[in-house]
Amino acid sequence: MNPHLFLHGASPLRLLRITVACAALAGTAAFAHEEHGKPQHGGVVAEAGTFQGELVAGPKGPVLHVTDHGKPVSTAGASGKLVVLAGGQKSELELAPAGGNRLAPPQPVALPKGARAVATVTLGDGRSGALRFDVK
Repeated sequence: MNPHLFLHGASPLRLLRITVACAALAGTAAFAHEEHGKPQHGGVVAEAGTFQGELVAGPKGPVLHVTDHGKPVSTAGASGKLVVLAGGQKSELELAPAGGNRLAPPQPVALPKGARAVATVTLGDGRSGALRFDVK
C-alpha cells in the first residue's frame, strides 16, 4: 500500500492517533530492549544467540538466570553444565532447574572471583546455546 494514499486526506485527529500509536509501539520495543544485556541480579550477562543468561555468584553457589530480551524464560525441563576455570583448576557442575528462570547446581559450590565459566544450556523448548562469563 502506498503510504501517501493511506494518509491522503486524513483528518488532523486521525494523524494524531497514528502518531500516538507509532510512538507507543516504538516505546514498547525500546522498553523490551532496555533490560537486554544489563545485569538484573548483580551478576555477569552473556548472550547465547536466542536467549541470554546472567551468572550470579551467590552465597549458596552460582545461579544462572535465563532471559529473552530482558523477559524471564522458564527453565522447566531445562538442563545444563557449567565449566569453571579458576586458579589453574577446572571443575564441571551440572545445572538443574531451580524455579522460575533459574538454573543452579544441586550442591552449593563457591564461584571464585576472577574465574572464567562456560555454561551450556538446553531449554525445555529445545533452544540451546553456550554462554561465556568472566566472573567479577
